[in-house]
Amino acid sequence: MKPHDDVAARLAAIVESSEDAIIGATLDGVITSWNQAAEKMFGYTAAEAIGRHIALIIPEDLRKEEDDLLARVRRGKGVERFESVRLAKNGQRLNVSLTVSPIRDAAGQVVGASKIARDITDRRRAAEALAHSETQTGAILEAVSEGIVIADQRGTIVSVNRRTEEMFGYPREALLGQSLEMLLPERLRSRHSGHRASYFQDPRARPMGQGLDLLARRSDGTEFPVEISLSYVETEKGLRGLAFVTDITQRQSMERAARQAERLAALGRLSAGIAHELNNPIGIISSRIEIMLLDAESQPLPAEVTEDLKVLHRNAQRVARIAQGLLSFARQSSGERAPVDLNHLVEETLLLIERQLIESGITIERALAPDLPPVLGDSNALQQVVLNLLSNARDAIEKGGKISVGTSAVAGRPGGARLTVRDTGSGIPPEHLPRIFDPFFTTKSEGTGLGLSISYGIVRDHQGTVDVQSRPGQGTTFILTFPIIAEDGHS
Repeated sequence: MKPHDDVAARLAAIVESSEDAIIGATLDGVITSWNQAAEKMFGYTAAEAIGRHIALIIPEDLRKEEDDLLARVRRGKGVERFESVRLAKNGQRLNVSLTVSPIRDAAGQVVGASKIARDITDRRRAAEALAHSETQTGAILEAVSEGIVIADQRGTIVSVNRRTEEMFGYPREALLGQSLEMLLPERLRSRHSGHRASYFQDPRARPMGQGLDLLARRSDGTEFPVEISLSYVETEKGLRGLAFVTDITQRQSMERAARQAERLAALGRLSAGIAHELNNPIGIISSRIEIMLLDAESQPLPAEVTEDLKVLHRNAQRVARIAQGLLSFARQSSGERAPVDLNHLVEETLLLIERQLIESGITIERALAPDLPPVLGDSNALQQVVLNLLSNARDAIEKGGKISVGTSAVAGRPGGARLTVRDTGSGIPPEHLPRIFDPFFTTKSEGTGLGLSISYGIVRDHQGTVDVQSRPGQGTTFILTFPIIAEDGHS
């Protein structure tokens, strides 16, 4: 499979798995793509929608609005979380939140529009019901898929729905009567109380923190990204603020995966070209230096000249290793796959590195699940991944540290096999964590920054996933999950 074909397949999978309707259109408004969520939301199949004008789902009284949106896209600008109304096939008017972005070609020219639509009809229904009577809205609030937090003007939580309990990990009774700020990271609470007071002075329906990365805090202290829309109602007990909270962890993960896949495909092509250009001159330089060093044995050179030649030789070899790493990074799988026993793979890899680890004072712990189902893969490539993770763990910990390697089966259908590498090292700073898979990103003085990029590409090429958990001073855990071989012999 070619790099751009692989990226296209991954992006298509991400689009189809989204819970939001994702629609592609030309700059003239002709629909070019229509995902499963769009079919479900609007009632038209992809075959019915693609090739028709976007006006298909726009009420006649809002057609001018769509013209303005497309004009904005033509100028290279987007619209984020714009609330409007769209039309389903059965004639039902749907309240939607729209994000519209320009689509650019390889030259950077705007060639189309991407539209993401979220149905907020239930959200509107909940707000309207609350305006009439707080005591009669329970069933409606519980039916909404978003978390709903209702607060009074003092910022005291007066009501939440079940989704809020699930999202934040608090039982309802632990939230009612508490300050709204308890749901935020501590460092953001004082600033938020000022924003809250300002909102109640001029309440209106709008997204919160548009263009900002919003964070919420669970009961266990973990933070997660959210999207929040604000509204308000006048009730029998006074003004109430409504926050509709959506956990966007999965969406951000999919977006990162899409961006990473695009970067890796582009850099792969570039890297292959650079590596080939480097190999010949570096090979010549290394060979000539080696000949000069051999000649120096029979015709001695000044000591400082000999030492300089050795320094040049070491660095030429380092450039050669970088070039080889670029080729490994760019190389696509041959497509040949065979059943791989991850337990056996771990043991084979530890044979290569365990003695070095023990000599460094590092303890190795194994927790390999018996009867682990095989995965379909390239054992050499997967061994490269495991070796890289073990080497990184070794570099991250001090003498007396520990590396744990484990495997486990993932329940469900079709199921999976999981490989975990955990260390007790220094951990990864939060500001570095989003970049660790970027090619050439490294914090090591002698590192090339290609190891994790190559590993990420190999895992993705095996239809696997990579998750990382790390905190400074508390070590790092890499979790690799692969599909197992199905009954038909495929993963």
